[in-house]
Amino acid sequence: DHDLVDPILHAVRTSTGRSGLRVVTPGEPRGRRRRSVLPRLAPAIAAVLVGVLVGSVLVGGPWAERDGRVGRSALAAEDVTRGVAAAATGLDAYSARFTIVERNLSPEVPERELSMRVWFEAPERFRLDVVDRTTDRRTATPTDVRLIVDEDEWYVAAPAPCPAATCPMEATAVRNRVPFSSSAPAPTDLVLPLTALAEADDVEVLGTATILGREAIRVQVPFERAASLFPFLSLGGDWRPFFERDRVRIWLDAESWFPLRWEVLPVSGARREAWAERFGLPAEPPSEPVFTVEALVARFTSPPAGVFDVPQTAIVRDHLAREVALGEVAEITGFEPLSPAETGMLEPHRAVVLAEAGAGESVVTYADGLAFLKIAETRSWSADAPFGPIDVHAEQVPLGSGVAYFEPATPARGRVLAIHAAGTDVYVESNLPRNEILEIAAGLPVTGLPMPTEWTVRRTDAAVAERVTLAQARHAVGFAVDVPPGLPDGFALASVELVRTRGVTGVTLFLRDTDVDVGAGAIRLHLEPATSLPPAVATRPVGVDVAGAEGRWTPEGSTLEWVDEGVYRSLTGPGFDLEELLRIATGGA
Repeated sequence: DHDLVDPILHAVRTSTGRSGLRVVTPGEPRGRRRRSVLPRLAPAIAAVLVGVLVGSVLVGGPWAERDGRVGRSALAAEDVTRGVAAAATGLDAYSARFTIVERNLSPEVPERELSMRVWFEAPERFRLDVVDRTTDRRTATPTDVRLIVDEDEWYVAAPAPCPAATCPMEATAVRNRVPFSSSAPAPTDLVLPLTALAEADDVEVLGTATILGREAIRVQVPFERAASLFPFLSLGGDWRPFFERDRVRIWLDAESWFPLRWEVLPVSGARREAWAERFGLPAEPPSEPVFTVEALVARFTSPPAGVFDVPQTAIVRDHLAREVALGEVAEITGFEPLSPAETGMLEPHRAVVLAEAGAGESVVTYADGLAFLKIAETRSWSADAPFGPIDVHAEQVPLGSGVAYFEPATPARGRVLAIHAAGTDVYVESNLPRNEILEIAAGLPVTGLPMPTEWTVRRTDAAVAERVTLAQARHAVGFAVDVPPGLPDGFALASVELVRTRGVTGVTLFLRDTDVDVGAGAIRLHLEPATSLPPAVATRPVGVDVAGAEGRWTPEGSTLEWVDEGVYRSLTGPGFDLEELLRIATGGA
């Protein structure tokens, strides 16, 4: 097999060298044990460009035959999302160098050039360096950003926000970091866009192209869904704003699925123009990208020693997660942590106990490549909400002979499943697909119970809100309660709440994406008896027609209100515009 590698790689380097991208041959692994990638590729070496890690080949590739014919012209969004997900467990090490071009940062800086380097070593070593290389500079502080994750250590350094011309660098470090922490994350979508392309909804396949001398799949998603490809925006420094519905075009390598290039293109329309005016941006034609990231070099070898060393000069925060051997967890916590019957390809990674929770909380993790699974457990949970990063409006799902509560992935964390059982509370977090998480969780030796009353009933001086089923809500009120007819693809009913206030009983439906929540968040529809709209709370509401009913649109808060057949309805969808909410409310009628 190795006899075939060198000539093919030579051809790759020859064909790609003119365009700037270099894919470097994997070398001998260093440090801890790594799996060789070449044996995986051996059956396909003669047919693919070797030198990148092939995830798609394992599941038939994006060009798999369909009904006896090659599917290049019929490539669907589902093929892309499946290919990206399948590649997650195949990537052990990665480093790449990119160029960044940003336009319209300010009138003084109409165009800015930066470089970006990314290093990754499975499962929890990551580094991101952004260097501002703008030469025609009229502002004093360059946006230089550094993020390092080395398993239980995390470090970020960037210019601090300040009104002065020269802003100091500010560095923060976390020690005793919880594995796969959402508060101190490693933004690995830069390596493989697992969050941005987690599901087919909103993914538009534009076809194939040759980018940087390599065959690539070109897809397009709204900026709000692709935000995880721009993690540096939230780390510090000065960056231009982005409209949530701007288009992000991504060129994915046809074999490895890593992003070769991505760019932001403005959308047209009055809402976007009003947004641009608010931020003082000039007219931005939809055909001209305002932000471009392009790969120059990609390597699939272990990064050099010292790349992930965390500097010691920083403000330190302590997560108080004490790493222990798996066999020591029971001795420290007083209970044997639950273990799934099957974890697929994932292998045991790290186990910690949380000192800040006394000795009663364990976190056991499994990993392979970029894929991870985290199982946290406590036997002493006393809060009036589910254990873990999940709230009372999560979707109830069947799990074996019991139930669990599911929330989709966000840019900061994976998909989460909470299980409340007799004597124990568990949450499972992972970036695996939803069906795989449910299958793994069903193999835990525990039976999930419905949420207790103290979680589902919330009281204030003015109102009482109670989580109920849709059937219970319909029985409690004297009007029809239905899911809106025009929900976006991938959205479904997650939970229902009865709201009693001032002698009036209303219903709130919480509707959310079933797999990944990266922008809009939950859509809320509230219904209660009324014959007219209540007084407007926000300033400058706009009167609108909602399928023949008198309505009101409030841009501040993205809320559409109307009264129909004696029922007041309030539809709120952060990130949605009036046209989208009207379509949700009426189904396009």
